[in-house]
Amino acid sequence: MKRLRLNLWVPILLLFVFQSATRAESPTEPIIAKQRQLSYEIQPDDSMVLKTEQAGTFYRSSSGARMDSMGFISTFSDEEGNTYEINHNRKVARFVEHQVPQHEWMKTKMLPESIKGYELVNGLNCAVRPVLFNGEPCGKSYLYLPYALEVKMECKPPGGNRLMVRELYNIEVAEPDPALLRIPEGYSIDNEPEQ
Repeated sequence: MKRLRLNLWVPILLLFVFQSATRAESPTEPIIAKQRQLSYEIQPDDSMVLKTEQAGTFYRSSSGARMDSMGFISTFSDEEGNTYEINHNRKVARFVEHQVPQHEWMKTKMLPESIKGYELVNGLNCAVRPVLFNGEPCGKSYLYLPYALEVKMECKPPGGNRLMVRELYNIEVAEPDPALLRIPEGYSIDNEPEQ
């Protein structure tokens, strides 16, 4: 009887290991989130006054397609990294560039030595990396590594008096509706990158 119990545990254990490996090899975690962008004016006494606040949404599919919307502007990246800026007021999508998707960059190109600690942001234990503006430090980026997701970014350009903060919240691991991850029908598409 003991031999039979051991034999049953081996396939169960192998199934668990196989499922874990398959999940780790999946392209990326699908995400549905809200986002906000805040702009603060830094006063002479270092206090901050909120000047603007904008709300938006963030969607990423398990295939890697992404739609990042704020106000009337969206940034859409398809599975291959072709990135378009969409102006919803003008109903125009303009090709910007082909880039390595952020989640792929985090998985393959981010250097562990660039992490300067961890902080809890919106319930997630995020790795903290410095943000550069024209080669100079200007703030921090908060990355949740298990989802390969930038949860928050804050930057005060050197010599400036504004702090810009962009963050995701109400983050859910769920596959977004595919209709949310494409250039809307009826929009004109400009495939020539700006010179």
